[in-house]
Amino acid sequence: MVTKAATTRGPSDLLVPRIRTASLADQTTSALLDAILERRFPDDRLPSEPDLAEMLNVSRTTLRAALQSLERLGMVSRAPGRGTVIRTHVGRESIILQRLIGFRAMLKATHDDVKVVGSYRRDDKPGPDAIRALQITNTTPVVTTSKTFFADGQAAIHIEDEIPFSYVSVATQDALSDGQGYDFDDSIFAFSQTWPGRTIDHVVVEIVPVIVPDAKDFPLTLAPGTPYIMLLETHYTAQGEAVAFSQVHVDDHYVRFHVVRHN
Repeated sequence: MVTKAATTRGPSDLLVPRIRTASLADQTTSALLDAILERRFPDDRLPSEPDLAEMLNVSRTTLRAALQSLERLGMVSRAPGRGTVIRTHVGRESIILQRLIGFRAMLKATHDDVKVVGSYRRDDKPGPDAIRALQITNTTPVVTTSKTFFADGQAAIHIEDEIPFSYVSVATQDALSDGQGYDFDDSIFAFSQTWPGRTIDHVVVEIVPVIVPDAKDFPLTLAPGTPYIMLLETHYTAQGEAVAFSQVHVDDHYVRFHVVRHN
């Protein structure tokens, strides 16, 4: 149990960083998730709610919302009289967490040198999978992003996102229409924060076993005929509108996903 003295420790000694901006549940969830994955909590148990709320500098209401999110993700187990216990066997590779954690952080957990190379461009036509997933026509202009994650110099993950051009901000539209550079972000979730009224809330993922084609432009360092995993992701707003489609090519020598199931 955390004592009163423990709650008055200096900022550098805190188990989790204090939330100094707006007291938002998603920021609190992210801070707790980072601390859990970095094994900062003794005995794999979270402090009491009052102590934890004080550490994070958030309200009890915000903290409870964050804890509920972590419980739904399968990261913690909560019960009256028992407190909040961390499920230590749930790691960064769990597929329900992979977009919260981010591919960059997943690779950094096991590789020293992780880099991301990518670009954004405007295309006049979407791909057939995006047409079906987003229910758009084959003449709908899209923003296409191309991102390759390298682990120790080898291509480990390649992602292609497609977003209807009219969904992104006017500033982004102007930059891409004029052929200007665009500040690259390897997270489509972060990018969606700039889409007026269409921020991504959740994703439906189809896991597809596929074979490397005999094509010179294939983005991963795998021989033709090699089996690998592809994720087909449809991104939705909180209102259920499909706003983006992603193809994620994964070399499972670098990333092996786990699926967490719980009551």
